Amino acid sequence: MRHSFFLFGFILWGLFTLPGCNSLLDWEDRRTCGNGAVSSDEECDDGNARDGDGCSAACLIEYDDTRKVDLLFVVDASVSMDDTRSVLQGRFPELISWLELVSGGLPDLHVGVTSMDVGALGNTVPNCTEKGDDGKLLKPAACTNLHNQNYIVDLAPVGCTIAKAQRPGEVMNCTGHSCNDSHCRDPNITGLEPADLTLQVDDRGCPRCRNYVEDPIEDVFGCLLGIDPSSCGWEQPLEAMMQALTENHAENFNFRRPDAHLVILFLTDEDDCSATTPDLFNPDTVETLGIYSSFRCVHWGVRCNEPWELDPLHGTEQYSGCRPRLEVEDGKLRDVNRYVNELTQLVNSGGHRVFVQAMALSGPHETDLTISYNGSSWRLIPAGSIDGLGVTSNLRLYDFTWRLSTLPEDMQWCFSSLLESDWLTALDHLGQRLREVMERSRSK
Repeated sequence: MRHSFFLFGFILWGLFTLPGCNSLLDWEDRRTCGNGAVSSDEECDDGNARDGDGCSAACLIEYDDTRKVDLLFVVDASVSMDDTRSVLQGRFPELISWLELVSGGLPDLHVGVTSMDVGALGNTVPNCTEKGDDGKLLKPAACTNLHNQNYIVDLAPVGCTIAKAQRPGEVMNCTGHSCNDSHCRDPNITGLEPADLTLQVDDRGCPRCRNYVEDPIEDVFGCLLGIDPSSCGWEQPLEAMMQALTENHAENFNFRRPDAHLVILFLTDEDDCSATTPDLFNPDTVETLGIYSSFRCVHWGVRCNEPWELDPLHGTEQYSGCRPRLEVEDGKLRDVNRYVNELTQLVNSGGHRVFVQAMALSGPHETDLTISYNGSSWRLIPAGSIDGLGVTSNLRLYDFTWRLSTLPEDMQWCFSSLLESDWLTALDHLGQRLREVMERSRSK
């Protein structure tokens, strides 16, 4: 008996004292969800493990159960991006195909396109009008198949019976319906939807209410991408985004629905140059801001480990550890975080909790930059080229997409370099993410 007692005591001593053991004295709760600190695999953490309070027991954001999705495309309208816009059109059906897998079929969609041209803050410069397109949703004259609105509307009809057949993870088919045009119009279709939609039946037999007929959605989308190429050279995609979502343009009427998930997709081969003051675009500010060229966006919008020298005798200069320059650091571009805060407040107003995500298809995120002097001005050396056209590093849009992402893994797809051969697979990941959010909301 004494030997057994001694052995038991020895075992207890080892549990509490031996190095390398999971000592009871050293044990700590390594469960992260509910500890109040957001970890890498969490979207939120409110300090508890309960559902129904905005952050679920699994530390995932509890979004509104909505079948509405607004897709805003902010695109570079320069001629150099014509082929890239065409490629985007060709892959657009892949995004739609993922949304068709959502339980209940394709969500209610609004799809709009605007340019990055918001003028030059009142300065008179070539190709720049006072406010440019100012975030207006654009519909080229050739898009005669898109009726009434400047954006695509594609909804499920309301108030009729639809015989649906859908297995989990598969596209929904319809074997019959009792819908007609009246189920696409007031009083059946209410809220912020147009009152003049037409009933169409898709290739799976499912009725849809649309403001376009005959052509598939990818063709109508492709027509919207064919916007006027004579845009202002001072490209300001972040400012164009906010103008598109907040200004009371007739072209944008009811595009953004407060109860809809929102995705903004940027397509550009240059970085953002959303300025805080007009002097950046003023040709008469050479003495204070340097040579009048697009390099001002880099000079006054980027900060690196080394201060800018800009000595023409050097020919080329290299800089490391570059990042967006803040306004408090005498930057002339609007802080990225201001756009993040304004967008987040906008979509979460009115008691709604919707998913918002930005995606950038642009130049790569490279923090080491090389600039060169060509005898009259400085320029940023491209990180690579597409069909002989230079693509420069993108720091501000990377920062914007990163700040909006709720999971670190989202950055594997929501910022994609045009120099990568598979850059359009990001659309697949976007579709999967939207589907996951909507399925999760439906099951809560």
